[in-house]
Amino acid sequence: MQKKYVMANRKKFMKQMKNGSIAVIHSNTMYISSQDMFYDFEPDREFFYLTGVSEPGFIFLAAKLNDEIVQKLFVYRKDEYEEKWTGYRLSEEEIKEFSGIVEVHPIDSFNAVFAMMMDQGYKNIYFNVKCGAKKYIDYITPQELLAQEILRKYPYLTVLNSAEITVPLRSIKSAYEINMIREAVAVTNRGILRMMKSAKPGINERELRAGFEYEVIRAGMKVSFNSIIAGGENALVLHYEDNNQEVSGGEMVLCDVGAANNMFCADVTRTFPINGKYTPQQRSIYDIVLRANEAVIDYIKPGVTFKELEALAKAVMAKGLMELGIMDEAKYISKYYYHNIGHGLGLNAHDPTDKNVPLKEGMVITVEPGLYVRQFGVGVRIEDDVLVTKNGCEVLTGGIIKHPDDIEKFMSKR
Repeated sequence: MQKKYVMANRKKFMKQMKNGSIAVIHSNTMYISSQDMFYDFEPDREFFYLTGVSEPGFIFLAAKLNDEIVQKLFVYRKDEYEEKWTGYRLSEEEIKEFSGIVEVHPIDSFNAVFAMMMDQGYKNIYFNVKCGAKKYIDYITPQELLAQEILRKYPYLTVLNSAEITVPLRSIKSAYEINMIREAVAVTNRGILRMMKSAKPGINERELRAGFEYEVIRAGMKVSFNSIIAGGENALVLHYEDNNQEVSGGEMVLCDVGAANNMFCADVTRTFPINGKYTPQQRSIYDIVLRANEAVIDYIKPGVTFKELEALAKAVMAKGLMELGIMDEAKYISKYYYHNIGHGLGLNAHDPTDKNVPLKEGMVITVEPGLYVRQFGVGVRIEDDVLVTKNGCEVLTGGIIKHPDDIEKFMSKR
């Protein structure tokens, strides 16, 4: 099924490429942690979307000239000695069968092949990096290095960003992609229930994390991102990842977690009381966030914008906080809610999505309102994964309990 999926993705990508263009998509590299030790490899998601391959140092080349299509994949040379250290590596024939790409070449032939193709008259080049764009990272990526090397040799090429094609394509999920996310959600549910079952005063956040990730590993999946297991006031930190503090009786735990099924991500947040019962104060904040979560989900349909969803969430939560006397004017909501209502979901937990484009059928987004009341030491976030349908939406995470009565009932049976 994956072979058909990536072949269909390439077909859509090639259809939208400009004539007289060549695309060079790098798979990413292995990053060294120390000496001969490496961090876990993460493939460039655009490369994976087009090839289905998860190996470092590969290059996918696609070309379109006079409407003639060329696709090539440049890969490692098999080395039996190196395999004694790294394990078995696929052969070129196996990679062809796996990806559906007929032309597979050794990576060290890339420069010669590319130079020969440049003689054919290509004018444009797509990279999977936006050259000269503002960066969130302070190192040079292999994608950037490859782009710089090519442009030094061929400065006449007009540079295009392949994301201009892939972001709209990836925003609309196929039946295969939706099914992969559903499976990731099911495993995420099992992990959340395991955390709720094992929760008790004095437990360490890392023990809860271990319970969640046990279910992920058991299912043969990986985590979508570093798990956030935030007890008590740690929930006031949006990207808290220390996960090393004990959770005291009377505190809540905010768990922002997700399983990744062959790269396809779930991203779910639940906030539950460590001793199985919300205090009246915790419940009052939780209920406001839940109302915002449900109001936004009820409003989702094709044509609605992220801006509208954001405004709705803020209005609901501002009203709730004013009714509790926590603030007296709606304009102060940003003091208690300081992130966005959601984002795209897919091969990334934060999948690239143009938030200026109204929602369309087939999009999968998160809905994650939250309130962080520092004077109470309380942070609550409730996050669901939602598929936009023809006339509304489907909550893919609808089977993961979130009503406080249901959570308390489940936890009372531990």
